[in-house]
Amino acid sequence: MPDYDYSQCGAYFVTLCTENRAEILSQIGRGGALLRPVGRIAEQLLLDLPQHYPVQIDKYVVVPNHLHCILRITVPSSAVSLSGIVCAYKSLTTKAANQAMQTPGRKLWQRSYYEHIIRDEPDYQEIWQYIDENPQKWEIDRFYGKGTR
Repeated sequence: MPDYDYSQCGAYFVTLCTENRAEILSQIGRGGALLRPVGRIAEQLLLDLPQHYPVQIDKYVVVPNHLHCILRITVPSSAVSLSGIVCAYKSLTTKAANQAMQTPGRKLWQRSYYEHIIRDEPDYQEIWQYIDENPQKWEIDRFYGKGTR
């Protein structure tokens, strides 16, 4: 939303896609999403965000070529916005993944990201359920098979 203040307290549904939809984060099996090394890095750094920013990660899932999360900004700050947090996260995960995989300069994420302002409890519950069911619905997901394997 053009005039919305993304630094104010609130819950946001965020989706990040890998560069060229490369399926490098996880593999879907009977037990759900089985994280690959890059996916483990992405998960750990996502869970570490509250140590660096006034945020809470309410729910998340890491599937082969994207991740979804409900990120809640808990303290308003003119110094911190959703885009700033996402940008820092993408930078940190890219650097850590490239270091771990010995792939200097490789892009991990697509340039932008998807966000949705969660407006009320029914919206929140619908998104929670979507995230929860995402691995089981991987083969019908709009991102399935769109990238490299």
